[in-house]
Amino acid sequence: MKRKIPIILVALVVVLSLIFLVASGEKKEKAAEAPKTAEKQPEALTLSVLTMTGPFISGPIKAHAPEFKTMTGNTVEAIEVSFGDIFPKAKQAAMTKSDAFDMLLAANIWMADFVGLGYVIPLDDYLAGEGWYPSDVPEGIVKKNTFGGKTYGLICDNDNQYLFYRKDILGNPDYQAKFKKKFGYSYNVPPKTLEELVDVATFFNNWDWDNDGEVEYGFITNTKRGAQAYWYSFSWTAPYAVIPSDKISTPGIFFFNPENMKPLVNNPGWVKGMELYHKILKNGSAPGLDWVRADVINEFVLGHAAMAIDWGDIGPHTYSDVSVVQGKTGYALPPGSKEYWDWKQNKWVKTDKINYAPVHCFNGWSWYITSATKHPDECWDFISFMMSERISSIDVATPDSGFQPWRISHSKNLDSWKANRWDEADAKAYIQNTLDVTDHPNSVIDLRVPGASDYFEGIYEPYLTTVLSGENTAKGALDKVAKEWDALTDRLGRDKQVEFYQWHLNYR
Repeated sequence: MKRKIPIILVALVVVLSLIFLVASGEKKEKAAEAPKTAEKQPEALTLSVLTMTGPFISGPIKAHAPEFKTMTGNTVEAIEVSFGDIFPKAKQAAMTKSDAFDMLLAANIWMADFVGLGYVIPLDDYLAGEGWYPSDVPEGIVKKNTFGGKTYGLICDNDNQYLFYRKDILGNPDYQAKFKKKFGYSYNVPPKTLEELVDVATFFNNWDWDNDGEVEYGFITNTKRGAQAYWYSFSWTAPYAVIPSDKISTPGIFFFNPENMKPLVNNPGWVKGMELYHKILKNGSAPGLDWVRADVINEFVLGHAAMAIDWGDIGPHTYSDVSVVQGKTGYALPPGSKEYWDWKQNKWVKTDKINYAPVHCFNGWSWYITSATKHPDECWDFISFMMSERISSIDVATPDSGFQPWRISHSKNLDSWKANRWDEADAKAYIQNTLDVTDHPNSVIDLRVPGASDYFEGIYEPYLTTVLSGENTAKGALDKVAKEWDALTDRLGRDKQVEFYQWHLNYR
């Protein structure tokens, strides 16, 4: 196994870029207007934001807060805690009605929990005064911001998983000819279906295809329990388990039947996708079950893997100093399938066109205003400032922000990308693919119901790892997941969970 370089080394290469871009942005773009409500507050305030320990996610707050203070007199302070402590601390504050936090920069998937606890306020009245929303925001982002018909959080990031691949390696004519001789067909660049992806990964696995004296992998993924591994399985199951948007009134139904919260997780579509995921791990991927997300990024940017399905962070890291794949990386929808399980009619359906079903894993980091704050208007001033085209364009182009493109205008203003040494055409391709995945009509918004982490981290992921290790069959493991999901739903209150799930889906 190759040496795994910690991801923090990649981030530290660009640690000064955010400060540089803030300064240069002042010269190149019109300064953001002073917040509308700041003049109402006669005395300077200190506003607190609960978020994750940096440099990722909290980094942009620290970078831009000084400018905001100059504009308004108000100080914004990031209260940094580990990822695992964000929700417990927010929940504790909600239960005690504490005003310890004015804002949250937290997971979109926790929206249902925050709404259920009464800890966040709707932002629709504030947004009504913003000319750019929703005209400059993809429909997929608007859907993720909306819950029960109201906007409770605003994504400043854009989390969904898609395919990264080596254009130079997969496009090599000699390799293509050898693949056709072995498998009997010519592969697409990039692979279009999951079955094709397995074959291509198998072909490129365990040999030195870049002639650097080391053996490379066909594919790399996150397999370690307790390290977000469950999200990496969704791209393998969704294309077989999600009914296409033109065949159903509410698209993106994946986890439960929205009428009664009966789990869909063990239907034949889920089972087939899980079996393919196990197959690529055995035949076409880096060996072992100890790979984490940082390894996925590192192994790809260091040239050790031909393909990966991951969040968009790989893109900016291909332009880091340690990268050997700058300009050699392609971006595409996660592969789909030519059949899907229709859970409404209980049958397989063959398709002429590929059924893509991108999953918005985690959905994205979102801004919330807490119901406990005494200064909601001033909080909105800061959120509006951070989400402005000028500031957000800097953040999404900076590798150590952890943010991905989420505004349509991010595909047009490329100054920040070029300042981070991106080729303009490559930046456009990366941004556009991110937006295409976001707005795909068959995309799946990650689950937003109370107890979502209990469904996935507590129940699903432990069984997933037994499938990947070969300890359990896909069908056997997923049957157990379905049974335990049902029991959890009953404990949480089935009627209430159905209501939240329908709010989550905008069910109709």
